[in-house]
Amino acid sequence: MTDEQERQRYASLIRLNPEYEERYIILHRHTFPDVLKRIRDSNIRNYSIFLRDGMLFSFYEYVGIDHAGDMEMIGADPVTRDWWTLTDPMQVPLGSRREGEWWAGMPELLHLEPGERHERGSPGGAQRFACVVHKGLSGSLSGKGLRDVIMDSGIQALSLYSKDDCLYVYLEYLGRDEPDKDRADWEAGLARLLESLSLESPCADWHPMREVFHTD
Repeated sequence: MTDEQERQRYASLIRLNPEYEERYIILHRHTFPDVLKRIRDSNIRNYSIFLRDGMLFSFYEYVGIDHAGDMEMIGADPVTRDWWTLTDPMQVPLGSRREGEWWAGMPELLHLEPGERHERGSPGGAQRFACVVHKGLSGSLSGKGLRDVIMDSGIQALSLYSKDDCLYVYLEYLGRDEPDKDRADWEAGLARLLESLSLESPCADWHPMREVFHTD
């Protein structure tokens, strides 16, 4: 992303009606091409949606200069509105969302990107993961002292979000072509990181989420 504006990060949550889970996943494997084009034209990059236990967690990076205006362009796009007629009935907005929101926005508590960033999709590029911790933090967050923990774990970027007493972690992992070994590596690294952030409960309480949508 060296040829684009500095990235801003956004994350949000919404529930998925369990009876629609399979249909939702299949639908997102075949997202309308014009919907994907509108997303990119609105300066959204690296957009993923993850799922666990009926909760959808979305993360994307924004590289434009007018986020509100670009979101309005998405909302006015006729093909995107047609897409929403399919997806909206499958979703259940959170009661804690702000007025005017469909997906509930989340505050970013921490972002760490300690070293050189490798582009996704390139040889040796990063893999994407997300997980949820069903507990809050007992102390304040700081990136101080965490750089070595992340780099030693092969994690190149990490963002931490909070909503309704849960923590959601998005990370990019520089792994190998061994999925099982990769998972063991990044889970161990993330466990060490969460321990350093003073979680109220053991890190065994956090759970990986499944990526059900992605577009660069």
